[in-house]
Amino acid sequence: MHYHKSKFLRFANAAFEFLLLILTFIFAGWLRSYTPMGSQFFMWDIWTFLPISALYALVIVGCNAVLGSYRTLHLRNSIKQLFLIALTSLMGLALMATAFYVFRVSQLSRLLLVYYYLLSVIMIYLKRLVFDRLADAYVRKHDIVPRALLIGGGQLAHRFFRDVIEGRGSTAMQYVGYLDAAPREGLPAYLGTVDSLYELLQTHKVDMIVLAQDVQDVATTQRIMMLADNFHLRVAAVPVYNDYVSSRTEISTLGGMRFVDLRLLNTCEIMGVNIVVTDMEKTVRLLEEKLEDWRGKYICVANVHTTVTAHDDPTYQAVQNGAVMALPDGGPLSKFSREQGYVDAARVTGPDLMKEMLKESADKHYRHYFYGSTQETLDILKATIEKNYPGAVIAGMYSPPFRPLTPEEDAAVIRRINETKPDFVWVGLGAPKQERWMAAHEDKVQAVMVGVGAAFDYEAGNIRRAPMWMQRHNLEWLYRLMQDPKRLFKRYLTTNIKYLWWTWKQ
Repeated sequence: MHYHKSKFLRFANAAFEFLLLILTFIFAGWLRSYTPMGSQFFMWDIWTFLPISALYALVIVGCNAVLGSYRTLHLRNSIKQLFLIALTSLMGLALMATAFYVFRVSQLSRLLLVYYYLLSVIMIYLKRLVFDRLADAYVRKHDIVPRALLIGGGQLAHRFFRDVIEGRGSTAMQYVGYLDAAPREGLPAYLGTVDSLYELLQTHKVDMIVLAQDVQDVATTQRIMMLADNFHLRVAAVPVYNDYVSSRTEISTLGGMRFVDLRLLNTCEIMGVNIVVTDMEKTVRLLEEKLEDWRGKYICVANVHTTVTAHDDPTYQAVQNGAVMALPDGGPLSKFSREQGYVDAARVTGPDLMKEMLKESADKHYRHYFYGSTQETLDILKATIEKNYPGAVIAGMYSPPFRPLTPEEDAAVIRRINETKPDFVWVGLGAPKQERWMAAHEDKVQAVMVGVGAAFDYEAGNIRRAPMWMQRHNLEWLYRLMQDPKRLFKRYLTTNIKYLWWTWKQ
């Protein structure tokens, strides 16, 4: 049950958790007072250190707010939730220990801290479990799940109806009815043929169309897609060869059935920037299919910093939205998209995309041009690519001077790039310089331009990538901050605060 638009409900959810942590501290103190181990402890000691417990609770709530825990009441993954709760509680405990050291507080029982930590993890988890059940009951009672129209009446449609619509305990969607050439036994609510879809959408409330046709006709599918776009509906398909569909391209899996998103370029607006809803597999496939159509165009790789910058600078926002795709490099961007209902949104980083396309070159024989960074880095990068990506053709490399090029120099660079006939020009100038450069050279450089920031340095080994667990939990920015605090501290402080404030206001 999502409720992004209600600030009050988000605040109430966070406030309830804050109060729960305060009560948990009191309960932990009561438990400690009856524990014979350690020094003597009395109930009135609890009130002395209650402000410290409030600090602990505030840290926990703040961390959970950043992680987006209060945007939904639904508990998606119990094990993951328990791990995150334990991790954030541990951060709060570390802050309390730091406060004790700074203010020389030594008389608070260590056993009390252990009780408080363990109980807070358990209580927060139980609270979210209860809220999840309440939200599920609310959805059932008020009938607010998406209304799905089924198209098809064969075996695939019957399986969908049996496993998903009638699936025990499923609140994923509400069944409106089905369209087919004729009524079918075993499927209720026959609403007519596909030819009557336009009239049906005018008279029935439908949120989602599910294609479950045993024979999937291209022309019919295109017509359905056009009507769905006109009515702003989401379209999913249950593929005929369902068992062979990659899980990375699915919308969701219910009753063992997968639903593939048919819209290749859904976008989610974040601070005025149209961020593409995609994943790595879909992006690679799009680049392969659209390579010739997109020659001369550019792709932006967006993160929190570039998105906030675009929000504050209309000219840069126009550059971002002028790209054929603004990919969600930053984890918070793909996370925000998922919270808006685009459940298949995933992070696509510049360095990872460049790696994937270099790997694809073994079969596709793509030609790559690298523009940016220093000559020393480019030399290391060339040796690394030749070693790790056999079959990838390096069409050329160029390290521009640290000054604006004259019009004559710029024309010579464009001519040099085009003469090498590249398929991709990887631009590593850093944001926002690289995006402005690509926009200025749109339709001049005859290749797909992709701004990849520090990807050259990552691939050359000049900068280490964050460990995978930090990348999965959207903490790569913290790893980079530890590597270069002088340059990145101010950037992350200002842009991250602006982004968090904007998301809270949403």
